Amino acid sequence: MTTKRAAFGRLPFGVWTRLAALPLLAANFAVAQTTTDAASPTDDKVLKLDSYQVTGSYLPAAANSVAIPVISIDRNSIENSGNSSDVLEILRKTAPQFNGNANLGSGNANIGGGSTNGGSQLALRNTNTLVLVNGRRVAYAPVGASGGFQFVDVNLIPVAAVERIEVLADGASAIYGTDAVAGVVNIILRSDYNGFEAGGRYGWATSQGHAAERSAYIVGGVSNGKTSFTMSAEWIKDDPIFAYERPYSAVTFGSPTFAGSVNIGSDFYYLNDSLGAPAVVGGGRSPAALVAAGVYSGPRSAGQQFELFNLSRYVTQKLGNQRHAFTGAFEHKVTDTFSIFGDLLYSNTRTASQINGQPLNIGSVPAGQFGNPFDVAVTPRNRLVDHPRQFFNDTTGIRGVVGLRGQLTPEWKWEAAANYNRITQDYKNPGVINNTNLIAAVEAGAFNLFARNNDPAAYGPFNIVGTASGGFVSTLVNYDAKVTGTLFQVPAGNVDVAVGGEIRREKLTGDADPLSIPDAQGNIGWNGAVSLSPFTADRDVKSIFTEIRVPVLANAPGAHLLELSGALRYEKYSDTSDPTVPKITVRYLPFNDEFALRGTYSKSFTAPTLYNLFGPAGIGFTSAFTLDPHDGSDPIDNYQTNYQSTSNPNLDPAKSRNYTAGFVYSPKNLKGFALSVDYWNIKQTGLIAAYGGARILQSVEDLGTASPYYDRVRIGSFTGAHVTGPGQISAGVPDDIYVTDSLVNLAAVKLDGFDVTAKYRWDTGTWGAFNFQSNVGIYNSYKVSFFPGEDPEETAGHSSNFNGTVPRWQTYTSADYKWNNWGAFLGVRYLPSVTDNEDGAHVGSFYTLDASVSYAFDRSWKYLGGARVTFGVNNAFNRFGPLDPTVNTDANVDVATYGSTGRLLYVDLRYQF
Repeated sequence: MTTKRAAFGRLPFGVWTRLAALPLLAANFAVAQTTTDAASPTDDKVLKLDSYQVTGSYLPAAANSVAIPVISIDRNSIENSGNSSDVLEILRKTAPQFNGNANLGSGNANIGGGSTNGGSQLALRNTNTLVLVNGRRVAYAPVGASGGFQFVDVNLIPVAAVERIEVLADGASAIYGTDAVAGVVNIILRSDYNGFEAGGRYGWATSQGHAAERSAYIVGGVSNGKTSFTMSAEWIKDDPIFAYERPYSAVTFGSPTFAGSVNIGSDFYYLNDSLGAPAVVGGGRSPAALVAAGVYSGPRSAGQQFELFNLSRYVTQKLGNQRHAFTGAFEHKVTDTFSIFGDLLYSNTRTASQINGQPLNIGSVPAGQFGNPFDVAVTPRNRLVDHPRQFFNDTTGIRGVVGLRGQLTPEWKWEAAANYNRITQDYKNPGVINNTNLIAAVEAGAFNLFARNNDPAAYGPFNIVGTASGGFVSTLVNYDAKVTGTLFQVPAGNVDVAVGGEIRREKLTGDADPLSIPDAQGNIGWNGAVSLSPFTADRDVKSIFTEIRVPVLANAPGAHLLELSGALRYEKYSDTSDPTVPKITVRYLPFNDEFALRGTYSKSFTAPTLYNLFGPAGIGFTSAFTLDPHDGSDPIDNYQTNYQSTSNPNLDPAKSRNYTAGFVYSPKNLKGFALSVDYWNIKQTGLIAAYGGARILQSVEDLGTASPYYDRVRIGSFTGAHVTGPGQISAGVPDDIYVTDSLVNLAAVKLDGFDVTAKYRWDTGTWGAFNFQSNVGIYNSYKVSFFPGEDPEETAGHSSNFNGTVPRWQTYTSADYKWNNWGAFLGVRYLPSVTDNEDGAHVGSFYTLDASVSYAFDRSWKYLGGARVTFGVNNAFNRFGPLDPTVNTDANVDVATYGSTGRLLYVDLRYQF
């Protein structure tokens, strides 16, 4: 029987459980392209807005004339989110389309934590998303050198230094190159700041454990009109949350391996709780005699034995996280037309997570020997619960940009910059077991696998418990230059153009301790550690791009304004094919400035990761599956063979086609109101995946040499003889069959939906001002095609192993009130129910309510003047996510989507001086 899913082993976003897609447009703050409030009919003056460069275009435009869907989350919006430490969680809350399992951060604290090593990754619409800082690239997380996911780690970004976050909800490879499939997240740090501000925050969960969040920061800047300098420093510390501290995961079963557990075949027995170790009498006693004597209870099935050991006590559900960071930015005007600028980001994060101590099982132990009280060979099981497997990641990133900008003429400007990034990560994994030393300790009588407790003084000298380690480095060096200006004028306005180019070098390296490096058979010296092969690879990328904006009609009948834009980018890679991608944008105002139609069409791409191209082979066994013999005989259950997963230097970039269409409505007779609606559609093909051992073996069993996977199966070794006909898999010995499964451009996704944002600002004058906003992200469909020609799987409105939780729609609605020195905020996040794709179960709806109140002390207060204090609560009703244990086997709930903190009370104090 063939399996349904491809093996998504080394995808751009990681292992097969991560690829996918996720909605975007609807942050809870102003849509950048929405027209600003129009002047009232009694105004004598027309407001002219300054031009600026928005994410998604190199051509400056007025704030009310941007044709592409961009969300701008400003500083006030970030503060109202109730989160002071995590860019991912700010976006997950305020922009409903950041959902799905490729948005992975502090909740990745269990067995899968090695895919991100404490980092936080973003994925707009759960699809490839480019992350920029100040409009320029950032080095990928170094965990990619271990085979982990490829992403920009936003956990390195200090929230106190963020001025705003711009989210482009559209494909943008024609502007920025690889990864900009669903869109772009541009994190813009504070610059040109005048004055100083210091602050701190303390928050604590009201649920068991009372996990705390702490932060402190300072921001300051000076300017004299010619030179400006801005700096910030931040420290944060977030406590971990353990599975036993939450009601939905307080009792978690799933393993028969713990102290006192033994099995004889499928029969399991458990040592009496009152006994430290069983006595060995002669050559051992029968299982029945030991049960009758009260030494053991049983026999039980494996499932019944599970219920004797609760896994939740030592397992984290949320990372412990510390960060200290510094940023700086400067600009110096040498002349009125020439400037030098630069920015610096230094950040260090230290994350911690853990799972249960490694299960100890050295196989069958002969009767009466090494502590075996049975008269038959049995398999003893044990676990050192006081030595949990812990994961410590110490990550340091430094990023520096220095550049020049100038003005050739009033219409033409230029800019050039160099961008250097280096991120290092030290990985420690204490609590792993040296199997060779364990066996030696057992044989010497220093460690009894049948005992409930062992004396550390006895087994300590054997160094049974050790620490696996690794070191990873990611670097990026980028040089860019561009020129922008007006080519000429046409009756409708200026024809503007941008031309530029980039040169980029990326490099990944990784190494590990000797016992973590696999041998020729794929075995490592540690039990419970991750296999880490030394790795180094780099690539060079050269690109050129151009963008043009043409006003076609202006102030014409039926066309107040019609504007077309086009962009084209070519990238030449040293290690894969060289994409050329276009983008076309249209903006149409049929009547006046109140109503604007807009649309885009583009192609984008995602280059294969260096690890996908050049990573070492992984050697092991296929997942167990049921093989249907060619001759029609009984199926063979739990079939496994030798398996080798390999990279592929011939991979091509994954390609995508995007288009959007929508409108923005800002009526003058309802000042302060704006509504935007956008339809979006993405089709992505050539996603990198593997076929999987089950599919390959079943096909070769059925078709022999006619199978398309014929060359992937060998006899005797990975380079041995081919099969010669159907039926040879089932007729052979599984240990003599070898499968090689190379990565290929294989899978596809197709998704579409709507984004809706409505906002209204109401200034009452005497009684203060209200800001209302509601954002809705809607999926019409999100279909995944694992193999060409097969029916796709719908994941919108579902939870699944592939995409995580992807509701059909999701909202975030907020109200912000300011009156004199007082402020108040209310925010509601709502996710409707979904259906579990794995078992069809109903997974309930979910909502949270956040609230805060603040007071700003004016300068009349002698010591408090310039201070502002905020008291707030996140998730006021202490709600936890709905149960979904089939998909979320670790925690029973999708804690990445719904969170694990529960109600959080916080106080925030800041002082401006």
